[in-house]
Parts: sequence; C-alpha cells; structure tokens
Amino acid sequence: MSEYILPNFKQLFKKRLGQSIGDIFDFIKKIFAFLSVSSLFIGGTGFFKTFIGYALLGIHPSIQVCFAVFLVSFSVYTLDKIADLDKDTTNMPERLKFLKGRKNLAFTYSLAAYLLSMLLIFLDRPLSSLIVLVPMAANAIYGTRLIPGIPRLKDIPVMKNLVVATSWALVTTLLPAMHLSDPALWTVVMVVYFMLIKTFIDTVLYDIRDVKGDQENGVRTIPVILGTQKTVKILLALNGTLLLGLPFIEGSIRLLTLTLVAYGYAYILYFKERRDPLALDFCVEGEWMLASIFLIMILGKVGLA
Repeated sequence: MSEYILPNFKQLFKKRLGQSIGDIFDFIKKIFAFLSVSSLFIGGTGFFKTFIGYALLGIHPSIQVCFAVFLVSFSVYTLDKIADLDKDTTNMPERLKFLKGRKNLAFTYSLAAYLLSMLLIFLDRPLSSLIVLVPMAANAIYGTRLIPGIPRLKDIPVMKNLVVATSWALVTTLLPAMHLSDPALWTVVMVVYFMLIKTFIDTVLYDIRDVKGDQENGVRTIPVILGTQKTVKILLALNGTLLLGLPFIEGSIRLLTLTLVAYGYAYILYFKERRDPLALDFCVEGEWMLASIFLIMILGKVGLA
C-alpha cells in the first residue's frame, strides 16, 4: 500500500510547495508594486543615488542629507504622477488606480515631504537649501512659456530628459559636494556628468516603456521620433562615455564605477523591448541601492557620517 501512498504524498508535497512559493512571490510583487506606484521606491533611489554621489566624491555620506533627497524625490515624483494621471490610463494603469480619489491627500503629503526635506538640508548646510529647490524650479521652467512666441521646453523633444537628468545630477552631486573641505572642481564636474548621463539613460528607457501611450497621446519622445533601435544605440554610446573618467578614479571607487557602467550596458540591452514595468523600476531605479550595498558590504570602504 505504501507504494501508492508515497508517490501521492510526494506529488501533493510538490504541489503545496509550488503554491507556497508562488504565494510568496505574489506577496513580494504586491509590496514592490505598492512601493513603485506610491513613489516610495523612487524616493529610495534618491537616497541611494546621493549616497553613491558621496562615495564618488570620496567623502563619508551624511544620512541626514540622503534622507532629505529621499523626501525630495518622493515629493516631486508624486506631484508628477498627479499631473500625468490621464496618461497613466495606457502607460501605467496601476498608478491611476492607486491615486484615484487620493489626489488631494497625495498633494498634501508630497508638499509636506518637500518642506521637511528643506528643513533637514537647512539644518545641515543653510546655503544648500537653494540646491533642494532645483527640481521644483526645473519643473516650473519646463512647463512655462518663458518668452512669447518661443515653444515651452515641454514642447521640445529631448528637453524633458535633459531637464530631469540635469536637475537630479545637480542635487545628488552638489549636496554631497557641500561637505568637501577643499572641493576639486574637476572631480565635481566628473561626478555631475556621471550622474547626468546615468539619469538621462534611465529616463529614456522609461520612454521606451511608454512609447505606445506616448504615440497615442501625441507626445514626441526620443523613441517615438527615432524608433527604439536608434534610441538604444544612442544610449549605449552615451553609457560608453562614462568609461572616459576611469583613469582619474582610484581604488575601489574605480571598480564601483566600472560595475555601474557594465550594469548600464546590461539593462539598456534588456529593456530595449517593453518588459514588466515593475522589473524596469527594480533593475533601473534599484541600481543605486544595489551599488550602495555592494560598496558597503563587499568593499567596506564607506563609513556613515
């Protein structure tokens, strides 16, 4: 009789085990989906990107400043999602579902987060408060017609990517640079360029993801104008320019930089086709968290201030 019971038991065990593993993955996916649509994950990106900014500049990170950038990122991207809610019907219906009926609440807590970030930065370095205003100022300039008869930056293709990349490159580099006792201009410029190119590539990858919705809404992004294949070639070339700074970087930070560039090649090629939006968030925005863990746990070269 055991010869019949044992195979059935094994089959039942495998089935239950498979269901349990599936339930765990579904639970993890739901948590990550919440972190993504609520902008908490992008806030974490701001935290860890600033952390890496400190490392690239060769100074000990300030957790207070990193957390302030978390709040700025969370606030700005929540406001952007509120503004672009109609577009999310095609591109990201999950966001539409999350924010529906919560617009006023989301606006209130995002504004509170921004004010708190400014307070934290002011307590750290009063002059740095001006840097925190860069993303909000960039958003305002981007959507405003500054000169009559001249198109808004919002109406010019590529400008969205440049404005986003430049504003976050300045924030995640200049806030750490304010802690330099003897700032070397060349080093700061190199780190700004590194952050600018990485962020520019990330924004264009999101445009590749959203190309269908952008075409339907008449939004002229780089992938819409040039097509995905040409866009990917441009991104690969831009990522390659980051290698030019390697000779000027020493020790473990050079290894970190090389790893980030290699990782950039990998996710550009992987996301040249539309994938699961959550996978894009995790692999692209999560890059900075992975890099920070790599730096702390493997290299052990960065202390916390």
